[in-house]
Amino acid sequence: MNQFTGGVFAGEFDQGNDNFYLTEVKSLQTGSVLSKKQLSDLYQYLNNQNDTCMITVNDQMPILIQKDEIDLLLRDIGDIMQSLKN
Repeated sequence: MNQFTGGVFAGEFDQGNDNFYLTEVKSLQTGSVLSKKQLSDLYQYLNNQNDTCMITVNDQMPILIQKDEIDLLLRDIGDIMQSLKN
């Protein structure tokens, strides 16, 4: 698996299944598999936010994402989705 380290997300690509294995969010360790659809939905959600927002990790831990982090996360997700297309 290929590693990815972005401004907010870190993880590994699972090219065979077109998934991204998320291992870190804002330096918090996690273990979540995100499909292309989930990444796309998250991208659209974040793209509509004008200020801070909350996301949850493993459906348990809420994480506050500031506006500047939203921009970084949008870039991360865009890079991840682009890599999954290849």
